[in-house]
Amino acid sequence: MAFEAILYVGVLILSAKIFGELLHRIKQPTILGNVIAGIIVGPALFAVVQPIDEIELFISIGVFFLFFLIGLEEIDIPGLFRVLRKKIFAGAAVAFLIPFTAAFVLGVAIDLDFVKSMAIASVIGASSLGVTAKILTDLGKLRSTLGLEIFTITAIVEFIAIILVSIMIQINSADESLEFGNVIWLFVKMILFFGSAGMFSVLVLPHLMRAIKKHLKAKEIYFGAVVGFILLVAYFAEISGIHGAIGALLLGIAVSRMPRDEYFEISKSLHAVGYGIFIPIFFAGIGLHFVPSFWEIPIWVIGSFLGVIVGMKFFGSYIAARLAHMIPANAVSYGLMSKGAVDLALMLSLLASGLLEESLFSLLVLGTLIMMVMSSILLQRSIKKLAQIKIGSSEIGLLPLYFRQVLSNFKVGDVMSEEFVKVPHRLTISSYLKEFPDGQKISHLVFDENDQLLGAISPKEINKVEKELWPEIAIGKIVNPHIAHVTFEEYLFTVVQKINSQHFDLIPVMSINYDKVIGVIRSQMLMDLLTQETN
Repeated sequence: MAFEAILYVGVLILSAKIFGELLHRIKQPTILGNVIAGIIVGPALFAVVQPIDEIELFISIGVFFLFFLIGLEEIDIPGLFRVLRKKIFAGAAVAFLIPFTAAFVLGVAIDLDFVKSMAIASVIGASSLGVTAKILTDLGKLRSTLGLEIFTITAIVEFIAIILVSIMIQINSADESLEFGNVIWLFVKMILFFGSAGMFSVLVLPHLMRAIKKHLKAKEIYFGAVVGFILLVAYFAEISGIHGAIGALLLGIAVSRMPRDEYFEISKSLHAVGYGIFIPIFFAGIGLHFVPSFWEIPIWVIGSFLGVIVGMKFFGSYIAARLAHMIPANAVSYGLMSKGAVDLALMLSLLASGLLEESLFSLLVLGTLIMMVMSSILLQRSIKKLAQIKIGSSEIGLLPLYFRQVLSNFKVGDVMSEEFVKVPHRLTISSYLKEFPDGQKISHLVFDENDQLLGAISPKEINKVEKELWPEIAIGKIVNPHIAHVTFEEYLFTVVQKINSQHFDLIPVMSINYDKVIGVIRSQMLMDLLTQETN
């Protein structure tokens, strides 16, 4: 059996790579080729490879690597919270809810229970960044304002779907009956795990990783430690009532806050082993579970599901783009309707947990593959027709690896402005807004009589005070002293991490001795750097 598993792994890796290359050459997503490879060599066609337990182990490890890399490179929690109350989050919610609602109603109509309907609807409502990011990168538009906006809104939809599917899986796997008290306890366990994982990630993990790198000198021990942490966190997530993939996702998010050099070292190493071996096996494994017998499902059910996956997903994405005032709406909606790695990973998790039968799983995989091709072609055509113009401001939050790599080449001194507003702390709120009208939109730094920085003031602090008191309350009374700062020699990679961890849209640049402010960097400066034409 061991040698049979070795044969299967070898065939899966080679076939996934070959078909991935073929699809790449015709400008289609490589993961589409990976899945097709699994279908061809699997039971659906030639039956060269069978989904035995050893292969399922490789597939599970592939899921953990995939979600770790998603958390590391695509999801930035502080950046997510920076857009929670803005139009872009409202658009993301609509883009998810329209296909989600249609799919849930369809699930109930074919007599699926509540949890199964919710789980399937969550997967159908999901968007996937991988395909969209690859297309924007190939066309040189990922750094544009349009590319940033598409990436941000798609990341929010993706994150919502991941969390909802994880909740449904845990509700389904609970031993107790679906009662209110049991559901509450499930959420309590999830919150406890998130809290414990968060504290470990913030208070322990950075020091532990630095200690490993500093004191242990064996070859590749740093890389091995990261892999070990991924598997351990996934294990402890499972025994805590959380899907292991969510544990890996959270670890990836935590590691994304590591300093620049450690971040890129981990990302480079994990990319090599993840996308070189385990992740292609995972996607090929999806093809192994594909069964042609889904044609036995009533034709109206097949048509309805494909209609929801394609039609309602596009409709929801288009309405979301219009609601968020993102232009051109067609291009944004084509990017937002994309399906890919995350959707397929979530489907396989639902299949493993018993929330999906193989026939319905195969139907949803087929719909996802159709959407991957459609969104890829439509997005490429629409982007190529656009002129390279700036179409308004965008959020600096949720910057993925692609943008971090750009920013990592610049230091604070390359972009900071030495001209900035110094707001006297004795000014009343009314006087401040009269002297600085833009204070209702952007943040400013506040100083005392000795030109020492007291903190920052933003619309958030001002709006907490009743308007009748504005002529009486001094700015110094409401200034927020908790503002991050950087020095002249730090990389912009660090600036993004710090600016995303606060609600101010600027960050002061301090002198070497930290005795005075010598400049500022605003979010818009980083956006201008990203969206400018590059050679």
